Amino acid sequence: MEVGIIAQLEHSPFDAMAMVVLCSYVDQRIIESEGRWKGSDKVRDIPWPEELVFTLNQNVLNDIGRAKERYSQQVSDLQLVNYAFTSFGKALTKKKGLHPDTFVQLGLQLAYYKLHGHPGCCYETAMTRRFYHGRTETMRPCTVEAVEWCKSMLDPSCSSHKRQQQMLKAFAKHNKMMKECENGKGFDRHLLGLLLIAKEEGLPVPELFTDPAFTRSGGGGNFVLSTSLVGYTNIGGATVPMIHHGYGFFYRIKDDRIVVTCTAWKSCPETDAEMLCKNLFQSLQDMIQLMATAHL
Repeated sequence: MEVGIIAQLEHSPFDAMAMVVLCSYVDQRIIESEGRWKGSDKVRDIPWPEELVFTLNQNVLNDIGRAKERYSQQVSDLQLVNYAFTSFGKALTKKKGLHPDTFVQLGLQLAYYKLHGHPGCCYETAMTRRFYHGRTETMRPCTVEAVEWCKSMLDPSCSSHKRQQQMLKAFAKHNKMMKECENGKGFDRHLLGLLLIAKEEGLPVPELFTDPAFTRSGGGGNFVLSTSLVGYTNIGGATVPMIHHGYGFFYRIKDDRIVVTCTAWKSCPETDAEMLCKNLFQSLQDMIQLMATAHL
């Protein structure tokens, strides 16, 4: 039985992948030792820990009370589902010549389109760790090619051959953009830098950042789909939606399965994490079937 480790962290000091690598190492050592400690049994002579006593005034106590109340309200409003798609995984997608991560991302685009009837602006993490102090860039999977493919999948007059052609174009565009982002050729961090400089220097904020189109495209942290590949390990994760009518979507990919954790806000009548996952799993089946039946 596969057991996943879920780690919780605050992103400010470091990125999630640092924790994923650490947890993956621990997971592998536990498996190798069959869950039994095989190190030294010697107990070191160390001083007992000392309790730190905090003196808090009423203002601080009131703030803590309000924070706890707000936290409880948000937790009770969160819909979180965790499912494993076990029909196939990385092994089959790679056999078909399709990048596993791109496969899931395009499947999510199709799932969202089928559920909501329109495209969903999407954030995917692109790692820039090949650069000194490099962290992340925003990869935007909602491309023109992806949307055209989604439309073809919902068009009953469109042939399997045409759908496959559209899908492969979407794959090529996604892979190209991911490589560009990983090589420092993205634009979201650049725009963020310009915005922060304007604010820090007391300069007028460029009109771009207040343009409705910028916000609808996900700019300013307004992505409808907030996604991240946690890795090809047993380590799982989750995130809340960026916006009220959005979704948080984390996933990990194994040879024989794809495990997803999806979140939405219960108070939003438009979203449903359960239905999004159901549509996603059907989309993944449709995509692999398309590769099996369409003739180039």
